[in-house]
Amino acid sequence: MMRYRDNSLSYKLGLGGLAFSVLAAFFCLNGFNPTNFTTLLAIMLNIVILLGGFLGVEKTKSYSMKGSISLIVFGALCAGRIFWIPLLLIIHYNAWVSEGKPNNSPHTDFIGKTITTDNQNQLTYLPTNGNVRAILAIVCLGLAAVLLILGGVIGMKRSRKLTTYLNSINQKKVGGN
Repeated sequence: MMRYRDNSLSYKLGLGGLAFSVLAAFFCLNGFNPTNFTTLLAIMLNIVILLGGFLGVEKTKSYSMKGSISLIVFGALCAGRIFWIPLLLIIHYNAWVSEGKPNNSPHTDFIGKTITTDNQNQLTYLPTNGNVRAILAIVCLGLAAVLLILGGVIGMKRSRKLTTYLNSINQKKVGGN
């Protein structure tokens, strides 16, 4: 049956992981200062994860071992991203708050206007608290990592199972001739 059906579980898990990765990128990039070089690096990394992850998800759907391994690698990248941007956001936000929220702080070179501007009279989808934004990003990146790695592991097991079955059929054909 595996020869005729797609590996939909790994496919759905991988797409879910990519969706959480995009959501985490929105949380992180919304708190950044757009003139910072880290922002450019984060955007480029997100593009690589999305394009490569989607290619891996599509290959995993057809029981590809390389596609499954790539999902695990991109899941590990998402897990590593937890220790980069969200933690920098927490560090710079808390240092800026401890200084008394001055406009001329060196930490405002890292955190963006969405955090440093008081938006009490406006309807916003995120609070201006940098810790909240970072924690939401950490949760989303953690979910992305778990879903991508789980999709990759399931894809590897199913790929190995299909390969073993196909090899056993080939051996029976060779031995029977």
